[in-house]
Amino acid sequence: MFECAICAGTQGREILHISRPDRFEESIGVNADGYQRSWVECASCGAATNELPHTSAEKLSVLRSAYYEVDFANSDIGEKYNRVMALPAEQSDNAGRVARVVDFSNRWFSPGIAPRVIDIGAGTGVFLSRLIDQTDGAWSCMGLEPDPNAAAHLRQLGKFEVIEAMYQGQPELKCFGLITLNKVLEHISTPVPFLQMVTGSMRRDDSLIYIEVPDKLTTRLRPPADNILGALHCHLYDPMSLSHLVRAAGIEVVRIDRIVEPSGKLTVYAFGALPEVLESRGKIRG
Repeated sequence: MFECAICAGTQGREILHISRPDRFEESIGVNADGYQRSWVECASCGAATNELPHTSAEKLSVLRSAYYEVDFANSDIGEKYNRVMALPAEQSDNAGRVARVVDFSNRWFSPGIAPRVIDIGAGTGVFLSRLIDQTDGAWSCMGLEPDPNAAAHLRQLGKFEVIEAMYQGQPELKCFGLITLNKVLEHISTPVPFLQMVTGSMRRDDSLIYIEVPDKLTTRLRPPADNILGALHCHLYDPMSLSHLVRAAGIEVVRIDRIVEPSGKLTVYAFGALPEVLESRGKIRG
């Protein structure tokens, strides 16, 4: 048993046991002999934590900011971008994500307001590209991406500003009306201080944060070899544990839900706002 990184409660009940390295571990030479890894659940908030073998955890640290070297070892990021961008809306996770964000933002912000957006962990850039296309380029967008291969691809798109860096609360990353974290927080071992740091990039008068993470239900409904259950993911969430994390970081939950995406992925998402913003605007949680 150990302390939960989300609520400081007791982590202990094993909900999934994995007995072989995943492809990321294999790429860095993690030995399959005697390999053991567990997803364990917090008794208080319900978050699931990935309990890694010590040697595996040490080796994986080198991949945290450059995992696309493995993910796209035999393919091209641009090829995946073009393939995903070409998907019909009803088959695209990103199209649904953009629709959620645009619909909620249009009801949140005053008419005519085009929020300044930063996508932390921009990845292949599909989300921001679709967001720009759907808003006819009216929203000013920035993509923050630490992986050098992905960042180079994003710059080649020429659709939005790109910063190649890990998010560390940089002084220049301030006053955004909308911050998006799409499938990012599951990679963060200490998510509360990280999310607290992210609030420093929110506009104090009026701003939103959108968070999307894999659903803890994946441990029950998907095979152990599923990418979501891999060694690079630190935590999985359900609505209760994600809500606890968001509030622990000083953000009020405005909406939270779980969905099955077109790809079949199980996802939990939340919109949040700073407490003073929610109070001043008189928004109703829901």
